[in-house]
Amino acid sequence: MKTISRLLASLVLVATAGVASAQMKAPTSSSYYGEVGYTATSIGDSSLTFKPQLIRFVVGKDINQNLSVEGMFAPTIAKDTYRGVDIKAQTYGVFLKPKLEIAKDTEAFARLGWAKSQLDLSANGASVSSSDSSVAFGAGVQTQFNKDVYGQIDYLRFYSKDGVKADGLTFSVGTRF
Repeated sequence: MKTISRLLASLVLVATAGVASAQMKAPTSSSYYGEVGYTATSIGDSSLTFKPQLIRFVVGKDINQNLSVEGMFAPTIAKDTYRGVDIKAQTYGVFLKPKLEIAKDTEAFARLGWAKSQLDLSANGASVSSSDSSVAFGAGVQTQFNKDVYGQIDYLRFYSKDGVKADGLTFSVGTRF
């Protein structure tokens, strides 16, 4: 019983100290953030286009108020099918994200970086994969819903080589942590 009493007394002291220190320091928003979004993709060349749907995860860190660095991973959540062939895609990359406030709580931004993309085709038990990397770039708009949660829409070209292009329009929500 004495141990429980001491434990409760310790918890009360820690909680009281935490409240006191929180009142002395002004709250600041974290420089780390995460996003999850739905990406409608278009992958192909002038003769054939596939449209698998991806879920995109981004983790980033603000370097200053006008620049962030990000890591991104986007796997398929809904494959495309063309003449009995199932098409899946995934991509991951790293980006610099310059940004500029264009209105209260709204920013325009660009992304510039590198992405590695993979395309998987399968039919009748057989499959083939191809992957390659490319410079990736895009732009978008982000708006704050409250201090820590925001919404965003952006376009990203995550692959462009030898006449083949892969890009996506993403609707996402993010939070600071």
